[in-house]
Amino acid sequence: MKMKKFQKFSIASNMPAFTLVEALVLLFVFSVITVTFYSVFTLGGRYIIESKNRFGAVALANEKMEIIRNLQYDNIGIVGGIPSGSIPAEEDVTESGHTYHVKTFIQYVDDPFDGISPIDLDYKRVKVTISWNGTGDEDSNVFLIARFVPPGIEQNLAGGTLSVNVIGSDGIGVPQASVHIVNSEISPGVNLSVMTDDTGNLMLPGAQQSIQGYDITVSKDGYETVETIDPASVTYSIIDTPASVVENMLNVKSIVEDKLINLKFLSVDYLGNPLPNVAFHMEGGRILGYDMLQSPAAPIYNLISDSTTDENGEENFENISPSQFFISGVGAVEGYTLIGLNNLSSFDPIGNKYAVLVVPGNSQEVAIRFAKNDDNSLLVNVLKAADDAPLADAYVELTNADGYSENSTSLVDGVVFFPVSSNPLVAGTYNLKITAEGYEEYSGTVAIDKLTTQQIKLIAVE
Repeated sequence: MKMKKFQKFSIASNMPAFTLVEALVLLFVFSVITVTFYSVFTLGGRYIIESKNRFGAVALANEKMEIIRNLQYDNIGIVGGIPSGSIPAEEDVTESGHTYHVKTFIQYVDDPFDGISPIDLDYKRVKVTISWNGTGDEDSNVFLIARFVPPGIEQNLAGGTLSVNVIGSDGIGVPQASVHIVNSEISPGVNLSVMTDDTGNLMLPGAQQSIQGYDITVSKDGYETVETIDPASVTYSIIDTPASVVENMLNVKSIVEDKLINLKFLSVDYLGNPLPNVAFHMEGGRILGYDMLQSPAAPIYNLISDSTTDENGEENFENISPSQFFISGVGAVEGYTLIGLNNLSSFDPIGNKYAVLVVPGNSQEVAIRFAKNDDNSLLVNVLKAADDAPLADAYVELTNADGYSENSTSLVDGVVFFPVSSNPLVAGTYNLKITAEGYEEYSGTVAIDKLTTQQIKLIAVE
């Protein structure tokens, strides 16, 4: 019997196989396309939702404006506003499952081109602003503005015009500052918030007559908050008193509002090493008024602080009103002597007060400096011989026979400290030379052993 022979068959394909690199490239392209379509879809969905919210806001603004149109002209006003009425100044309204914030502002407008003076009733200007939290947690808003003209013949307006000017200390107006005005002494009372225009002005015709009855608070992000103060509530003479309105008069109230500042104190030795827990007294910033019982009248500041630096020798005052700050009562540090402060604007030797000036919007760092009593060093006080007042800008040079030579210029407190560099002095005799414009030159020697103090009085040139 013969055995059957079996033939072997193989199947060959002309289709090329995918390599790993090709598969990864394909996966990457697919991912890019998928992410792109997802992003477009998501962005489109956000735009659709935002458009829906915006259409709802516009419809709500038109609805509120239509309600105002149906009121009698004399009744067009906001609760606590000028003019006064029954319309809420602010309210939250839910429409189609979304919450909107509605803010209504109404004011009289005196047209200066109609030739009637000083105050007349031309029309009321109504602004309805609808704001909401949009997609991506971004604030969105729309607003409508309309004019409402009184029926019949134009007549003079009762009351006066309250004009509030919010300006910086540079004399430039502060735009879009929030002005909150309250007056509970009149009927109906006033309690409204409104923004200044691009020039820092707010004009409110039709305000009822009231002597120092309009309490005003001005605020803005990055700026100090300024409040008028009732004179009957304090014992000093106030700068920012409540505003007054006299009938048929333009009553101007100006309030200075500046950008906030940061002030940092460091308690260090003359090499810059921190010294912790140093106490000091500081007062300054905005002047609220003056104590007229003192002679001369003493300013009352909005910042009075008894402070102590922390373990790192730091004390920070953030977001405070700018101006001058006076430092006194610096606490003692065992084994050290106070040698002064840097960045000074002035110094009062009688009250032993250091002054630092910080301009609006800036930050300042002030070092309270000490010298170790056991280190070889020299503290020079340069004074005017005529009255023992500190002499600033005196050029002081210290040298010795071994080649040491350093120089420095006295600050407003008349103080110069050696060594200027980090290299300590060597005990011994040094040559001291002091020159100042308008004064006779001083030359002499000083023996330095540990911390040495030298007081030099310069004689003015006749």
